[in-house]
Amino acid sequence: MPGTRTAPTVGGSPNKVVITISVVDASGDIYADSLVLDAVPLDADIEAYVAGYQSVTQASLYSVNVQQIYVGDKDADNALTAQRNSVTDGINLLWRDDINLKSQSTRVVAPITDVMQGNQDIPLLSYANMITYIAEAGDLLTDYAIQSAQYTNRRQRNNERISA
Repeated sequence: MPGTRTAPTVGGSPNKVVITISVVDASGDIYADSLVLDAVPLDADIEAYVAGYQSVTQASLYSVNVQQIYVGDKDADNALTAQRNSVTDGINLLWRDDINLKSQSTRVVAPITDVMQGNQDIPLLSYANMITYIAEAGDLLTDYAIQSAQYTNRRQRNNERISA
């Protein structure tokens, strides 16, 4: 006996939209981060989110996938080589939807030095570009609110987490 199909009929109205961005760091390592949305956002809102992400990472953002893929050259020479420049280094941002009891996380990899508090591994959420990125992500994650941010290496959670 087959399982029960719960997926909507193909060709009907989609009930989820996934936006995936891909980046490459100076060493050629790649990373992808996705947002799962319940509604189809405007192209301008997607572009603002992507531009906000690029403004807070040293990695080169080379791909955006939203039912269509916009691909540029995956060239490690387009990435910077300052401190914390690897896609394994990043800031995890936790988003929570208290009404529907859901959470999502986004990750800014290879963060620029201005997004960190000096030489410490503590994110600086008051930096103008980070404020813009959080606002743009928040516009897409309509029912979610930012809860915390934490700098990690390879998603390990051993550094101080700050409340947003």
